[in-house]
Amino acid sequence: MNRRKMILQNKWATLCCMLALSSVLLSCGDYWDGGEPVAARKMTLGRRVVNMLVGDRYRIPVLFEPDTLSNRSVWWQTEDKDIAIVENDTVIGISEGLTLAYAMSVSDRQTDSCWVNVLPEMYMNPKQYPYDMVIYADVIIHGHHYTKADEDSLIIAAYCSDEIRGIGKMRQWQGKDYMEVRVWSPIQGGEPILLRCVYRDKALVEQFPTVFEFDGNAHGSLSDLYPLELDDNAEEVWPGYHPENSNPTIELPDSVVVIIDED
Repeated sequence: MNRRKMILQNKWATLCCMLALSSVLLSCGDYWDGGEPVAARKMTLGRRVVNMLVGDRYRIPVLFEPDTLSNRSVWWQTEDKDIAIVENDTVIGISEGLTLAYAMSVSDRQTDSCWVNVLPEMYMNPKQYPYDMVIYADVIIHGHHYTKADEDSLIIAAYCSDEIRGIGKMRQWQGKDYMEVRVWSPIQGGEPILLRCVYRDKALVEQFPTVFEFDGNAHGSLSDLYPLELDDNAEEVWPGYHPENSNPTIELPDSVVVIIDED
């Protein structure tokens, strides 16, 4: 078997080569089996923002019009591969930061993009803060009572500004699940505390409507749990940018090496 190597320097030549190779596969029946191929009129990503933790994975939904499209293959690229990469439509958080994920359909070259906001791994470091308050809560997430079985899919954290001041821990008392959120502070009182829910299986962050003021006291008790609830009107937490500007021009690599095997 002989091998031939091509090095393409032009960005758009690179993409055209990739699309041409994909078209060859399409004509060979790898993507479409019978009939005239249906082209894409529109391609959109199902999420404008993906909020995720370092090390997490999330498959970005891709929507096509018409939904009878013959070839649903998508070419992906992220603006900063040190923050996130995309493999087989799945974004992987590499390090803390904000970047863009670009998508281009092989069929008809439709484009879209979304923001990827990678959060640091969540752990509690109270920094020797001397003061604390505690919330004993019955957590209800969109009608579902949060239990120990949900611990792998959800994280509930207490924030003061952008600093994590506490992580919720599931406990049991007399056979009933409840959450204990212990919040730490360097001062005795007055700081606003926000609680956020990180859905690791949805790459989504929502904020509880209740804002606590740090007071050093207990909120709720084991016999009378504080009702901590997120409903369908919950506010989604967005990074600091304007989502209406979330579809910039796709920048392709300066060069690519294409190796073609020949019989």
